[in-house]
Amino acid sequence: MPATLQLLPRFLDALLCASPAVVYATDSQWWLGKLHYLGINVKTLCGIDRDWLRESPSRWLDLLPAASRDEVLARLEQACTSGDSQVSLHYTLRHHDGSLHHLQDDVVIHRDNDGTVSELVGALVDITERQNLLQRFEKLSEQLPGTLYQCRMTKDGQLSFPLVSSGVLRMFGISPSEVIDCADAALSRVHPQDIDGVWRSIRRSAARLSTWRHEFRCLHPDGRELWVCGQASPEREADGGILWHGFCEDVTLRKQAQQALAESERRYRFIVEHVSDLIMLIDADGICRYASPSVGNVLGYVPEDLTARALIELLPPDDAPRIQRRIHESSRMGRNLQLELRVRHCQGHYLWLETSCSPYINPYNGRYEWVLAVGRDVTDRKLREMKLHELSTTDSLTGALNRGAFLGCLKTSIEAAESMPSRLSLMIFDIDHFKAINDTWGHAAGDLVLASLGEICRSTLRSHDIFGRIGGEEFALVLTGRSLSESAMLAERLRKKFEGVRVEFHGQWLNFTVSFGIAERRDGETLDDLMHRADMGLYVAKREGRNRVHQALYTES
Repeated sequence: MPATLQLLPRFLDALLCASPAVVYATDSQWWLGKLHYLGINVKTLCGIDRDWLRESPSRWLDLLPAASRDEVLARLEQACTSGDSQVSLHYTLRHHDGSLHHLQDDVVIHRDNDGTVSELVGALVDITERQNLLQRFEKLSEQLPGTLYQCRMTKDGQLSFPLVSSGVLRMFGISPSEVIDCADAALSRVHPQDIDGVWRSIRRSAARLSTWRHEFRCLHPDGRELWVCGQASPEREADGGILWHGFCEDVTLRKQAQQALAESERRYRFIVEHVSDLIMLIDADGICRYASPSVGNVLGYVPEDLTARALIELLPPDDAPRIQRRIHESSRMGRNLQLELRVRHCQGHYLWLETSCSPYINPYNGRYEWVLAVGRDVTDRKLREMKLHELSTTDSLTGALNRGAFLGCLKTSIEAAESMPSRLSLMIFDIDHFKAINDTWGHAAGDLVLASLGEICRSTLRSHDIFGRIGGEEFALVLTGRSLSESAMLAERLRKKFEGVRVEFHGQWLNFTVSFGIAERRDGETLDDLMHRADMGLYVAKREGRNRVHQALYTES
């Protein structure tokens, strides 16, 4: 024999010994036939000498318990006759020290051109430790009222169950191995009316990587209809798939108790459906599950229009996140919540509802599942309150804040500037020779001039500038974020607008000018000191000829 061929088996042994698996090759009769090759590391695996097995390969099968041997031979024969290219065998083998080891034997089936099995090549791995872990897992899971499982979803949406505890047999009437081999074995047990909801909740959990939680019915092979509550925590795998670690439990008794209450609930439904207040049930995802018929009188919808719609769709965009957050946080803590909110009518305008929100807490998991919202239309009352507030704080002639409201806003602005340092300027101005306008043309003309001034200010100022009327013809502005020079530029622009305006009064054209005093607040300066300094600036502007802007510097005081 050539030297190269003599070295080949030793080279192969050295190469395969680097693997934890024991590689072997036999003819089509497996261990009952001829042994072509056997890795030298078989002794490490099971304590058996390789030469001893070479003399009689059938000794390997003698080490298997009878039941395990018959099952393995039958499965291998089935794979060979059915045309399979490989098969994974699991069996127990007695080690030379007398202990039993669990082996996984992955066999590749080689065939001739005509399909006849020519050789079997296998790889043996000791899975005793893994099998022992699985047995301990089973013992622990048997103490639970439900079933533990792992569920995997591939990127293309295919489901599989890598791990399922024995509790699945009690709940679904199928063995763990059936579920592991075929996910449809479990999904086929879901009630036909619930399967769509199960899939929607799975896809929502996968998209958001949020905890999957769902209740559904399943059909047991013995004819029973069971309710199952499932929940699982998802994680994204390296290949982009999703793996859930979850638990399902039988909640049939709870559901039956709920159904037993259905009769009494129907007695209350009549009351609910005939009250004038709007009653809504909203689930934990903010979806409306029920709306009382009174929604037609309150919001102009029919109940079906709101069912399965998100509450956020009915709220103003600027209020929706805040309101939804308040409801969620309060419900999560199991607290009732009273609030007034705006809700869109079917015709597009908004109504004010005085709403009471009461969460339902699931007694089994401590989480809220829905919120009962009872709303009453208080739009008329709210509009009256807003009108009264406007009348109490706003000068009707000029649209400016009255003195009390303005000083309150100025105080708040100063406090804000203290806590978060920012620039703040105060502008005080009044109409020059206003008394002469009243004396010459009458108070109606004076009112027309005041109204014109107010309109010019409202159209020129920023939305957050605070405009107030603090005297008969005296006005003030609080300018946040503007320096003294920037405020002076705004005052000059206003002064020119006032100077150029002409007010028609009974066929006559009236004109007027305005004088300004401006002061920028310094650190620690009080409201009274700032008002005094700006007022002194106005006094200087008057003294120097009116129709001008004077910047009251801090050093002048």
